[in-house]
Amino acid sequence: MMIDELHHFLYLPGMQTPKDVTLLLLLVLTCFCLCFSASYGDTLPATDSAAEAAPIEIHEHDHDEEESEQAAAGQQERKGPPTVGTFLLSNKFLAFYILAVIAVVLLFKGWISKPVRIGMMVVAFVLFGMEMIFPLHPSPMCATTKLFMFRFTHGAFFPQFLALFGLMIVFSLVARKLFCGWICPLGAIQELVHKIPGVKKFKFFNFTAFNTVRMAFLVLFVLTFFAVVDQVGALAERLGEDSSAGLWAAYSAYSVYAPVNMFELLHWQIDTWFVVMAIVLVGASLVLYRPFCYAICPIGAISWLLERITPGRVRVDHNACTDCGDCSEKSPCPTIGKIVDGKSVVPDCTLCGECIPVCPEKAISFGYKSRG
Repeated sequence: MMIDELHHFLYLPGMQTPKDVTLLLLLVLTCFCLCFSASYGDTLPATDSAAEAAPIEIHEHDHDEEESEQAAAGQQERKGPPTVGTFLLSNKFLAFYILAVIAVVLLFKGWISKPVRIGMMVVAFVLFGMEMIFPLHPSPMCATTKLFMFRFTHGAFFPQFLALFGLMIVFSLVARKLFCGWICPLGAIQELVHKIPGVKKFKFFNFTAFNTVRMAFLVLFVLTFFAVVDQVGALAERLGEDSSAGLWAAYSAYSVYAPVNMFELLHWQIDTWFVVMAIVLVGASLVLYRPFCYAICPIGAISWLLERITPGRVRVDHNACTDCGDCSEKSPCPTIGKIVDGKSVVPDCTLCGECIPVCPEKAISFGYKSRG
């Protein structure tokens, strides 16, 4: 009886039996349990500005000094410095995998409704955006820009950023913007703000203009770094690798993204610049769908290019579609109408899936094969 009442309360289109609802609840419960319990076991660096791993902390109890030193040496030898594999197998990345699997299951089954979408966005934001459960939010901005910065100034890619950048690309190749649409905390908060009722939404904004700005940021960033790589390297050498503050100041001076990096909000350092950025982000998100993603984010630009070859996507059965327009009207994003019309260039699809259950002809679905 309780499951039936919950089914009626949530009204999840596509769910026909209590078993379906139970499965969904188990998936979400599994996500919470694993993420909350695993978050206490990580020994990886807690800050994204460290060029090298923090030394492993050894707690001395009542052992004698020589025994403690031997234990510390043995642990250091076993663990060694973090590698890409270390981060890919860490607890936070495990949480990424769990959310990605849940997202794909929800999309395949068509278990999408506004409560489900809001719930998943809240989960993503709380887990990765508040720095209480998993410190150091997963920032596509840092994963892209600081990845290059370490390569230029230290001669090697920092494993943490390389792992995060690689995972975002792989997820984008598995399903359209899987990371952006279901895991990114800044994307989640933008979407949650956009769902606040009572404010006029401008759904059909000029995507070409937004995307031009976004691609220009990406091109300028790459060209700037290639143009000043010698200067940045020389400056890093003069400052010394231990001068983290000076190194980041030099990096920021050359990065076109630094003044518009809204992910800095997720460090929760309340000052004047925080307030200004928060007002801009919230104000824009109230009227536009994911404005930062569409206009600035470098991973947003890269994954938009990858959408053309990604097999996992929202697909339309044009034989069943009657062009009623319900999907375009009831979806929060500007994408599905362009997909239905067969346009070659469409705005980013963040795989929110809200277009799937509203189609009266069941002509829209998520899948890896064309439906017609």
